[in-house]
Amino acid sequence: MDKIPAALPERLKEEGLSIVAAWAEGVPEEYVMQVIEKSRQPHVMKFEGHEDAGGRFKDMRAYKQWSQKNKRLVYLLIAEKENGPADVGGIIWFGTRKSDLVDDKYSLTFGIRLYEGCVGKGLAKPFMQATHEDLDRFYPASQSIWLDFVKENIAAAKAYSSFGYIELTESDGRIVMGYDRD
Repeated sequence: MDKIPAALPERLKEEGLSIVAAWAEGVPEEYVMQVIEKSRQPHVMKFEGHEDAGGRFKDMRAYKQWSQKNKRLVYLLIAEKENGPADVGGIIWFGTRKSDLVDDKYSLTFGIRLYEGCVGKGLAKPFMQATHEDLDRFYPASQSIWLDFVKENIAAAKAYSSFGYIELTESDGRIVMGYDRD
């Protein structure tokens, strides 16, 4: 895993956090196990439990299947510890995946989760900023990004909107938003 070369936002430095990046299939098992465990936290279960704890992060086998699809890139928000393994405070992933709900220019998908200890501290936007700035190392800048989330997740809607994502459509109780990189 590589520490991202982009300048780390001051807000993340203040919290003693760093960001590491790797293709999904190259994430060390100890980090994957933390993501699997933390996907069961109540605030994640409330909105994305069916897709995280019940799907992609259900167990190591599910993660490995997920990691091998759609050229997925993972960024982990890490809190280093003096004694013991580093703690995963959040995850962002991007993948090459199109949706019938959006224009073909939106060819990258995006997801973010912050876990207990990092959620509610104003870290989503600086985490997103650092990873979006680093994306050109891995994906062509011409690829725009889309995401979807449960309509009731007001905090997600605010975070994405404040970052520059715009609402594209709504389908089956989920909001679909897009971000133009060019």
